[in-house]
Amino acid sequence: MSQLVEFIGNHPFMVTLFLVVLFLFLNTLYKEKSKAFQNVNIDQLTRLVNQQNAQVVDVRPKEAFDQGHIVNAINMSLEDITSGKAKIDKLKKKPVIVYCQIGKSSASASQKLTDAGLEQVFNLQGGINAWISEKLPLSKV
Repeated sequence: MSQLVEFIGNHPFMVTLFLVVLFLFLNTLYKEKSKAFQNVNIDQLTRLVNQQNAQVVDVRPKEAFDQGHIVNAINMSLEDITSGKAKIDKLKKKPVIVYCQIGKSSASASQKLTDAGLEQVFNLQGGINAWISEKLPLSKV
């Protein structure tokens, strides 16, 4: 114990740096655990759709949605979700998987949907780009 006190006294910069890194690490863990939605990969998305009849929601702009989207996905703009204009009452009874182009905007939309009262919200990691990279089919309108 006396060696620890001596080390702290001799290396205050290293100890301070360690404490800052520890705090940042714990803060990141807390934020990850406290968000109400979960991130899912392509396999988990497929299982949720096939086994639990999950609804897939595309938050990309309408033009991007029309060029290609996951089969049976509905288009709901991020702006509509954020402003509360989106009709989400029909989504409350089933799992909802949200995706965008790369997975960042959909994380924000997932949080908004969770805040609006949806209980089972999932964010597709990597977005539609992950879907395309797995060479999975797209539906076009």
